[in-house]
Amino acid sequence: QPVEFEMTVIPPIWAGIDNRLSVWTIDVSNNFAADAPVPDPVQEMGTTCVLAAEAGPVENLSIHSRPVPGPDGTVRTAVVPEDRFGNPSRFAEPVDCQLEWNGDSQNLALSGAELLHLDAPTDTQRARIAVPLSALSARENIANGRIEGDCAIVIGNPVWPDGPDDLRAAFGEFHWHTDFSGDGQRPIAEAIRCARDYLNMDFVAPGDHSPKGEKWVETVRALEDANSPDEFATFFGWECSSDRGHENYYFTDPDHPLVSGGPAGIAGGRPDNLREKLDQLSRTRDFLVIPHHTNSVAETRRQEDDSPFWHPYPWAEPADDYLRLVEIMQIRGNQEREEYDDAWRGWHQNNHSSVQTALALGHKLGFVGGTDNHCGWPGRAFAECEGLGIHPSRSVILTGVWTPRLERQNVYDSLKARHTWAVWDTRALVWFAVNGTQAGSEIAIPRGTELTAHLRLSAEDALQTVEIISAGRVVWQQSFVEPDVEIEISLGTAEQSTHFYLRALQRNGGIIYASPVFVAVS
Repeated sequence: QPVEFEMTVIPPIWAGIDNRLSVWTIDVSNNFAADAPVPDPVQEMGTTCVLAAEAGPVENLSIHSRPVPGPDGTVRTAVVPEDRFGNPSRFAEPVDCQLEWNGDSQNLALSGAELLHLDAPTDTQRARIAVPLSALSARENIANGRIEGDCAIVIGNPVWPDGPDDLRAAFGEFHWHTDFSGDGQRPIAEAIRCARDYLNMDFVAPGDHSPKGEKWVETVRALEDANSPDEFATFFGWECSSDRGHENYYFTDPDHPLVSGGPAGIAGGRPDNLREKLDQLSRTRDFLVIPHHTNSVAETRRQEDDSPFWHPYPWAEPADDYLRLVEIMQIRGNQEREEYDDAWRGWHQNNHSSVQTALALGHKLGFVGGTDNHCGWPGRAFAECEGLGIHPSRSVILTGVWTPRLERQNVYDSLKARHTWAVWDTRALVWFAVNGTQAGSEIAIPRGTELTAHLRLSAEDALQTVEIISAGRVVWQQSFVEPDVEIEISLGTAEQSTHFYLRALQRNGGIIYASPVFVAVS
C-alpha cells in the first residue's frame, strides 16, 4: 500500500546536485532462504518526482538597491526576508518596520519580498530598516542586523546620486548554470527572475554548458523576454570547458557564429586549434572570451588514471581583440595571486595560472566576478571553505560596470572596454583612474610623467585595507575607519610600462577589485 512520509533535504550546492527523487525496489517475495543473495534493486519507471525547495524561517533581511537612480529618477530597491541559505522567505505575521532614506522615514509593513522605488538621493545614501524584535516569532531572526534598543537595524548597499563622466553603475552576473547544463538545476526563466527581482541586478547572461538545439532556442527566448532597455539588460553566453581550462563566450547576437555547435565550429571541449578558430572569427565578428577558475585544479579525479578532470587555464599569447576580461573571483576562490593571506580567500595556490601571472605575460585583462553556481541562482556563491570543510552560505559575487546606459549593447561594450570591478559579499561602488584615465583603459605617456591615482570608493563596512598593485607589488596601502573614501594618490613618476589596479578588503570580509589602468611609457 502507498505510504506517505515527509522528509527534509538540505542538498550540497555544488555541480552534480539532483533534485529528482526516484523509487527503487528490491523484490524479496521469492527469496525464502536465509543465505540467498539479495536481488539487485530495480528502478520503478515513471515514478520520478521533483523535490521542490521551500524556504525555511526568516533569518536575515537583505536590502538590495540599484547603485544609481534610473532614468525615472528613482532608486529601485528590493527588500527581501531570507532563510539561512538566502532563499526568499516570509514572516509568519506581517512586521511593521521603519524605513529611513535620504533624511526621511516611512512605515513599511513586510510579509515577503517587496520592490520599492525610492527618491533619488542628494548624496551617498544607504537604505536603513529597523525591524522590531518583538514582532518576530520564536523561529525568526534578523541575524545580519545590528541590535539597537528593541530593534534589529539592517543597512543596505551604497547608492550614488549619479556616476562620474555621465556614466551609470550597474551590477550583474554572467557565469551561472541552469537545468540546461547536465549538472545544473532550475529553469532559465526562473533564474533570470531571481536575479532581477530578488537580488535586484541590472544585467545577466547565462553560462550553461554547450546548450544546443531547443535548449539554445529556449535560452534566447528567456533572455529576450527579460531584456528591457533602461530597466534590465541581458545578453547571450555559454561555457566551453575541457580538461585544459574553462572559458565562457559572450555576444549580443543570438545567431552569432560562436553559439555552441554554430558555424565557428566550437561545440564544447577544447579542440587543439581553438585559438586559431577564435582568432579567425575575431577578424569579422565581435565577442568576448572570459576564462574562470584559472589558477585552480579540479578536486574530482578520473578513475582510470587518477588525473584531475581539469587543469589550470593555459594562458597563451595575448588576444586583445576578445580575451579582455578574467573572472578574478568565484566559488572556487580568489584567482588573483599564486599565494594568499586567508582573508583574501585564495583557496587554490601556486598553480602558475593566476591573474597576476597572466598580466605578467602581457595580457591586458579587466576584472569580473562570477559565481559558477549550478543551482540557477545568478550571483549566489553557495559555498565557502573554512579550514578543510565546505559549508553552504549566502554569499554574493557580482560584476560592476560603468556604462552610458543600462541597455544590452551599451553594457556589453562597457564590459569589452574593461570598465569593470568585481565584488564578493559587498556591493561597493568604486571609481579608479590614473591621470584621468578610467580603470580598464590604456594611457600612453612620456617617461618621467608624474602619476596620480584618483579613488572614490563607497563600501558596506569600514575598510581594513585599500591597496594599489603594480606588477604584483603593493605600491600604496591605507586603512580607513569610514566606508566612504575619496582621495588623490601620488604614484611617483612613470619610468617603464606597467599597470595599476586596486583591491580592497572590508572589515566584515567583503572583497573589491577594480580593473587595471594600463600605462605605456615612451
